[in-house]
Amino acid sequence: MKPLKLTMQAFGSYVTPGTIDFERTEQNLFLITGDTGAGKTTIFDAIVFALYGEASSGMNKKNGNELQSQYADPQISPFVELTFSEGDGISRQIYTVRRTPRHIRPVKRGHGTTEEKETVSLILPDQTEFSRNKKETDEKIVEILGLTKGQFMQVAMIAQGEFMELLRAKSDDKKVIFRKLFHTEPYQKIVEELRIRCKEKEKDIGEIRTVCQTEVGHISVPEEYERREEIQELLIRVVDSRRFHAEDMELLLGELQQMCGYIQAGLLGIQEAAEAAEQARSQAQERLNRAEQLQQAYQQLEEAETVLQQCKENAGEMQRLEQQIRTIRNAWEIFDCFELVQTNEKTVEQTETELKNLEERLPELVQRAEEGTKLEEKAGEANRKKNSVYSRVSERVGQALKQFQKMKDTQKDLEGQQNDLDQAKQNTKAVQEQKEQLTAQIADWKKQEMEKQAAPIQLARWESQQKSVERLNQEVADTKDLEEAWNRQKKTVVTTQQKFREASLEYRQEQERYEAMRQIFFNMQAGLIAREQLKPGQPCPVCGSLEHPAPCELAEEHSTLTREKLDEMSVSVEERRKEQESCASSAEAALELANEKEKQLKEALERLFGHLQEHGCEILEAVELALAEAVVQDEMQQLKEQEQQVNAEVAKLKQAQRHLQEAEEETEKLETQYKAAQQKEQEIHVALEGNRAVLKQLQREQSYTSREAAQAELDLAKKEKEQAERAYEEASKEAKRAGKARNEAKALQKRYRQDLPKQKEQALQCRQKYEARMAAFGLTTEQWQAVTQQYTREEADLFQKKLDAHKAQQAQAQGRYTSAKEQIGAQGKPDLEVLQQNLQEAEQVWKSRQEEREQWGTYARVNSESYARLMPKMEERAQILKEHQQISDLYQRLSGNISGFRMDLETFVQRQYLERILYAANRRFLEMSAGQFELRMYDLDKAGEGKNHGLDLMVYSAVTGKVREVRTLSGGESFMAALSLALGMADQIQESSAAIHLDVMFIDEGFGSLDEHSRNQAVRVLQEMAGGSKMIGIISHVTELKQEIDDQLLVIKDESGSHVRWQIS
Repeated sequence: MKPLKLTMQAFGSYVTPGTIDFERTEQNLFLITGDTGAGKTTIFDAIVFALYGEASSGMNKKNGNELQSQYADPQISPFVELTFSEGDGISRQIYTVRRTPRHIRPVKRGHGTTEEKETVSLILPDQTEFSRNKKETDEKIVEILGLTKGQFMQVAMIAQGEFMELLRAKSDDKKVIFRKLFHTEPYQKIVEELRIRCKEKEKDIGEIRTVCQTEVGHISVPEEYERREEIQELLIRVVDSRRFHAEDMELLLGELQQMCGYIQAGLLGIQEAAEAAEQARSQAQERLNRAEQLQQAYQQLEEAETVLQQCKENAGEMQRLEQQIRTIRNAWEIFDCFELVQTNEKTVEQTETELKNLEERLPELVQRAEEGTKLEEKAGEANRKKNSVYSRVSERVGQALKQFQKMKDTQKDLEGQQNDLDQAKQNTKAVQEQKEQLTAQIADWKKQEMEKQAAPIQLARWESQQKSVERLNQEVADTKDLEEAWNRQKKTVVTTQQKFREASLEYRQEQERYEAMRQIFFNMQAGLIAREQLKPGQPCPVCGSLEHPAPCELAEEHSTLTREKLDEMSVSVEERRKEQESCASSAEAALELANEKEKQLKEALERLFGHLQEHGCEILEAVELALAEAVVQDEMQQLKEQEQQVNAEVAKLKQAQRHLQEAEEETEKLETQYKAAQQKEQEIHVALEGNRAVLKQLQREQSYTSREAAQAELDLAKKEKEQAERAYEEASKEAKRAGKARNEAKALQKRYRQDLPKQKEQALQCRQKYEARMAAFGLTTEQWQAVTQQYTREEADLFQKKLDAHKAQQAQAQGRYTSAKEQIGAQGKPDLEVLQQNLQEAEQVWKSRQEEREQWGTYARVNSESYARLMPKMEERAQILKEHQQISDLYQRLSGNISGFRMDLETFVQRQYLERILYAANRRFLEMSAGQFELRMYDLDKAGEGKNHGLDLMVYSAVTGKVREVRTLSGGESFMAALSLALGMADQIQESSAAIHLDVMFIDEGFGSLDEHSRNQAVRVLQEMAGGSKMIGIISHVTELKQEIDDQLLVIKDESGSHVRWQIS
């Protein structure tokens, strides 16, 4: 990716549309320079905003209304347009992205402001627009670049004050960045998958423990079992334990297996005893049953003898009763025949009488039917004539009445329409008056709106100033933290320097003592030689003198000085020297860190000063932190005082705008009502004239003088029609009655003549049957009548039931007597009490044995089932434990959860990428630092000690030959290290992904922390990089860079905003 053109309008401090053509530079390395607050970093923000929709800084994030220029008219729509290339050579593609931030603009209709949402447009190399929504367009841009905003800021856009974040980031923070850059998510997912599987196995173990504890709770131990207490203790330990102890479970299963064998053996003996008790109980029950049956047979025999004796005594009475029943039933049968004779003879008599009377009346009925028919025909003819007259009159009068009703309705409509016309005229006038009143009110509200028109802009500016002041306040707090840290570090410097002086003094003193003792030791060695070898008259081996007036005398206090003691002193001196060097390193590191913190504090103060000036605060350049804090607090207080006033003005504007909007709606509504009222008035007038013409026409066409006259003629015709209808109806009814009576009489005459011979024959047969019954039963008329008068039919039935009961009782008693005699045979009466006592004793023995068998059967079943269920669970648990141990060991190792090895798998993989990054970075860092420094990773053996240091960086000093923390670098050294790291990372990203082509790097400030030599080296490295296709822009106000970099983009700010122009060498 390489930017080609950048256009900004109403963005930040840039008001009018301005285009920066990056292709105008003759060199790929150029300087963006200008005064503090001129808008240099805004160029940086614009590029990042165009690509990602956010400003560049991560600490001072800006988006939306904060990016809208406060210098521009609100009607000017802010936007950023960036044209950039992707790839090189024949694969080079040109893209254009245009992004408008969220901003406030005046409404197009009416008054007030509205907020526009952020929009983005992407023009593809074929000049077509990527027509998707904002989210998809943002994703497409990330796809084209191959980098997210965070990744882009690490390797292409090094923002002001943030260039050292990656350098000093902890391993965990670097891991997140590298994961996105180098796609190491699979290694993280491997560890996460192991963690999940480990948890699943632990869950399985927990479920098995729960199942086992539940199953163990079912185990029952017989009280007679000798190891009952030991098993109960194991059961309590297993059930109550929160952890799964395999040893206890194995002991319990062994005891359970032995107890199951014991229970099975005991159950066999108990079952044999229970079967014997059941057999004895069955035999006793059988003896008692036989005795009870014999006792019942004796009782049955006695009862049958008693009943048979009673039946014998009642035998004569039953014979008389049987004869009486026959007499009563014969008499009532004759009675039935007698009644039938009387009924038939009476029927014959009645039929003869009715036939005679009917034949006498029949001629009269025939004559009356004929006369009724004639009268009906005459009345029907009269009725038809009257109906015809009524139909004609009814039709004529109906038409007339309809016309009269229509005239009435028309007259009523005329009256209503006149009232409607008067009301419509009043409505039109009322709506006109409302329109005039509303017009006056709208004029007043528009005046209020115009007076408050600037309120939203004031509110937006107030909100922007509020956020800016909040950021300044946070920046003041951060600077105070830096100042406190610098003060603490200065105290540390004093402490470490004092320790160094003390250690240096101890070293010199120890060194002096050592040298003195060493000299004494050598002197002693020389003195010893002299004392042993110097003899009078013999030459000295040193000077050759023959006389030795004062040979060396050995001091008594040094007589014990030996080579070993001297070596011990030498070791002590060496320890003091190392301690001195250690204190010197600590003092040097503390001093460098103090200088760095002082540099950071100065830079923070300088940034704070710049931001205060950008905010518009009047403050001297030699600003002090306390004064800056007071200024910021004063700004916050002023903004707080302005808040209520600004909000009140906005509220008034919104109220006026709301009234205006409501008034506009009301105006449209009233205009619609006015037009509708006018139209209604015209429609009513037209309808009124039409109805008047219709009424006149109806009056001309009417044949009756009045409605009453028409109705009177209709009523008369109706009355005559109804009279004729009633007369015809009466005549018709009379004719029907006469005809019916005649027809019924003829039919009855015919039936009587047919039925009379049959009735006489039937009466004769009934008389013959009656006389035959009396002869058969041997009863005279007087006898059977006497019997039927004395006894009813029901009494004969009652006598029969009594006789039948006697016979049945006698037969039943005889059967029971015979059955009992056969059952008893030669047996005597049994003793039931003794047999019942024997059964009760056998029943108690059987119940006791049965309960014991059931209890031991339950022991055997429950415990056997528990053992059968627990054994597979233990085998399953062993397998799961084995799998869990394997997964857990692998997870602990790969996740860095082992003491002494805290580096995880992903970090280990990322070290390979970091190693390549450092290889590329150190080529620049060594050159920039004149071979003094080199970035290194923690040693692999030490990277996992304590915590994960796998991606932490150290710096190796070629001067001291030692490795130290990267945080101990000074501000300038840190800048060179961070710059080198960014360059190395960019190289590695392009090397690892063919889809990423980063041909751009912008560096915002940082060169002010370098001395002349380091700055020259850094520029030379960047010039070498820019010698290819990579474009490098440096944002800085450092004066010396203007002499070193020829192509410069000058940023100038005046009262109308910021402007840019190229200054090409």
